[in-house]
Amino acid sequence: MDMSDSDYDEANQPEFKSICARYGLAMYYVQVLEHGIVNALVWLDLYQKTGGRWTPEEFDRYYESRFGDTLRELSKRLASFGVITEELKERLDEANRRRRFLAHHFFRETIDAMVTGEVPAVLARLENDRRFFAQTDAMLDEIMEPLFERIGFTKEVRDRAADDYLDELSQRRSH
Repeated sequence: MDMSDSDYDEANQPEFKSICARYGLAMYYVQVLEHGIVNALVWLDLYQKTGGRWTPEEFDRYYESRFGDTLRELSKRLASFGVITEELKERLDEANRRRRFLAHHFFRETIDAMVTGEVPAVLARLENDRRFFAQTDAMLDEIMEPLFERIGFTKEVRDRAADDYLDELSQRRSH
């Protein structure tokens, strides 16, 4: 089905909007997972290399360079530190497969669902993907928590940093 403006059936617009909204939510959770891996790598890699004494420029350079990596590359780098379980490794492989499908094939392969009445199944699949990405990120958090505690990056320290960041954003907005 061609979705060009001249051929678009307005009756399907609410269904298409629902699909796009769920798709966006699933992709958001992929990004949450990617950020979780990059954050873990900061502590497993950059922290070890610098003894926790990096400059803001070193941090920014490292952080941004990791976002040049694919989810697959991030997962392999994370696995190289030997801190993840086999179950999480398998989930990260599956997350990569699901992300690739969403990013490269989803709309082309599911657009016919609007015509054939399969929208509820598409929405369920997207919700399943969203939940999978969120659960995988939670597994990563569980594995990283003991490391964070050991190096003094406790939940309280992280919460304080998050509060400071929100304060900074609020100040920027008020100027």
